[in-house]
Amino acid sequence: MTMPTPIADVAEILERRLSGLQKRVVALCGAILFVEGVNAQAAGYIAPALLRGWGLSSGELTSFLVSGLVGLMFGGLMVAPLADKVGRRPILIACVALFGLGSLLSAVSPSIAVLDALRFLTGLGVGGAMANAISLTAEYSPQRMRSTMVAITLIGFIVGSVVVGLVAAALIPAYGWQSVLVVGGLISLLLVPLLLVALPESIRFLVLRENSRAAVAQLIGRIDPSVAIDANTRLVVEERSASGISVLALFHDGRARTTILIWIIYFMSLLNLYLVASWLTVHITALGIEVGTAILIGTMFQAGGAFGSVFGWIVDRLGPSVAISSAYFIGAVAIACIGLAEANLLLLGLATLAAGFGIIGGQSAANALAAISYPTQIRSTGVGWATGIGRVGSIVGPGLAGIFIGMGVSTQHIFYMAVVPALIASLAGVTLGVFRRPLAAKENAAE
Repeated sequence: MTMPTPIADVAEILERRLSGLQKRVVALCGAILFVEGVNAQAAGYIAPALLRGWGLSSGELTSFLVSGLVGLMFGGLMVAPLADKVGRRPILIACVALFGLGSLLSAVSPSIAVLDALRFLTGLGVGGAMANAISLTAEYSPQRMRSTMVAITLIGFIVGSVVVGLVAAALIPAYGWQSVLVVGGLISLLLVPLLLVALPESIRFLVLRENSRAAVAQLIGRIDPSVAIDANTRLVVEERSASGISVLALFHDGRARTTILIWIIYFMSLLNLYLVASWLTVHITALGIEVGTAILIGTMFQAGGAFGSVFGWIVDRLGPSVAISSAYFIGAVAIACIGLAEANLLLLGLATLAAGFGIIGGQSAANALAAISYPTQIRSTGVGWATGIGRVGSIVGPGLAGIFIGMGVSTQHIFYMAVVPALIASLAGVTLGVFRRPLAAKENAAE
């Protein structure tokens, strides 16, 4: 009588408990996002000192600020999807090395043109790494808490965004704007050796490649040593293969509606996030409030975002529709209150905190939604394209605000207008409806 073939379902093994390896992946991805936050947000903090030091025109300053965002966009659209072909690990390590080196070289740029090119390369690395850090976290997380784990990882980016502001405030007066770029580059490059030693490849990716049995068996042993893998064991992961590994696959097998809604949410979310981050301090100082106080109030936007990570947990408990629609509605109301608060410091502070809670919290929920909406074979493509589309919004938002202000529109009215994209993102969340189960999960194991 023929003995049945033993089967090891990786999805089921990951679901049993949160092992030390899984926790390590979350911690390392959080560290990657931390150094990304430092490098991505550095430009905004060094811009005033760069403007004074190099005597830049407004157009040159704008090109400096936008160059990194353009790099982020192309990183999401072009670099991140490469991981669906070669793996998460090599792309993550290469991207961290790229933006670390780009930041260091930026500090010794001889001209604004060279600086813009290096900021583009820095953004390219950040954009490529972000999508894959999210994907790798999702692929090592139990299904029941996948969105929560992604949200926890994303706290790293928020903390990095806050820390670089504190570093800039301490170093720029004494050592100049270049010091911030040196710090960002060094801590990124110091992370690379740790990633080379400790960061594993996605176990789901390895199973679906079907030619990495030894590596999969080793990883399973580290997740659950009680699982015995022998030469006859069939390794599966409970997913159905995606039809193709390209952006077109994001619209196949019933994914089109979700993909379009994710892109709308990302575009509106990052449009709003970067508009607020770029113009909030300008708005507050225009009210006659001292610059130091304005910067302190501005940091409350990121602080609110840290609390907003709770929306990732809500995705797991109540679904992405509830999390996203409620987050951006709160953000819309709070942004309106920033305009209404005028020079009242208490109201400004509370409104800014609430805006970060809603907008950045909504972005955390959107990141979790993107991570659970696609199968492993196209997950980095899905998250990368969503991030890339969002980065278009991150360029459009501050740019449109600048155009309107140049036409004489007050910053107060800019914030009133910023309510609209937040409401559109909230409506897109409502349209998602009840997300009955992630599209990545299917009833039958891959054949």
